[in-house]
Amino acid sequence: MLPKPKSADRRTQDVVSETHRLDPLDRGRFADPDWLASYLEDRSDGRPMVLVDIGGYFAPALSEVCRMLPGLIRGVVEDTENGLRRYLALPDLACPVYSVARSPLKEPEDRLVGEAIVFSVETLLRRLGEVLPGRQATVLGFGKIGAGIAAALHARHVRVVVYDRDPIRQAQAVAVGYGRAAFHDALTQAELVFSATGNRAIGMEELACLHDGAFLAGATSADDEFDLAGLVRPRSGFERDDVVPGVARYMRDGRSFSLLGSGNAVNFLHTSAIGPAIHVIKAEIIAAAARLVTLPHEPGLYEVPHGTRAEIAAAWLDAFQPTDSAPAPVTVASEEGALL
Repeated sequence: MLPKPKSADRRTQDVVSETHRLDPLDRGRFADPDWLASYLEDRSDGRPMVLVDIGGYFAPALSEVCRMLPGLIRGVVEDTENGLRRYLALPDLACPVYSVARSPLKEPEDRLVGEAIVFSVETLLRRLGEVLPGRQATVLGFGKIGAGIAAALHARHVRVVVYDRDPIRQAQAVAVGYGRAAFHDALTQAELVFSATGNRAIGMEELACLHDGAFLAGATSADDEFDLAGLVRPRSGFERDDVVPGVARYMRDGRSFSLLGSGNAVNFLHTSAIGPAIHVIKAEIIAAAARLVTLPHEPGLYEVPHGTRAEIAAAWLDAFQPTDSAPAPVTVASEEGALL
């Protein structure tokens, strides 16, 4: 088990450490094939393994490690959209990779994550004596999490503008009633900016475009959303003021902006609880790992078959939303795999 350092919960780690070994996780070190091969060989104890990834940590070194350790890695299961993009960017895959990032079973989690992000931002604003209703917000990226953020803001009477480089997603945002603006205008007009792109949409140059006094929040890891290393350089000219826990205000040339949660997914400031919805996608991750163990696969990208997803959904409904009568049995055709 390798807890993600910027989102790990200490109490959860304490419980897990009683039955599992916990190791430090570092993206730079995991990109080193020699180090990673040695690490995996040691932890496997000679047994084939499935790697469960949350963010594409294994992607940079995967091909080389599979070559160095033939037969050891049965495959990878990736949970996130950002991680899936890292695997899609590889010229080839040396082993099978299942992704649940675009599964319909993940949609409830993504919508609730959007709600959790807005909840955390509203909590931080209230600590400053501010409120959300009536403000102007820009959401960068209209994927599933970005759409969840926009919906949660709209429910709180916030005026929402969406910017997405993909014209299809931009059209979807406009079709459901959100405003549209060019990237520069989307930044200059917004009191709140939510970055949910996974593509480092905000860098040092973009900071100059922010509305004076704007609040900047990320939806994923800071290294996925922002390129703000220049903030800590001595010659950046920015002065930092830690206003309240979770809010750092940066000032330069009479203008300021506030970075929430140090640029990391702001919902993790408040444990990011999303209730039973998390279990349905975790069950799909387990199903994907089981398929890698029990079925032969050629290298490539895979999804869990529809029939297996239906069985998972039915079991989840029975466990968390039972009805007075027994649920109808799910009958599905046999499916060997779903190659993307």
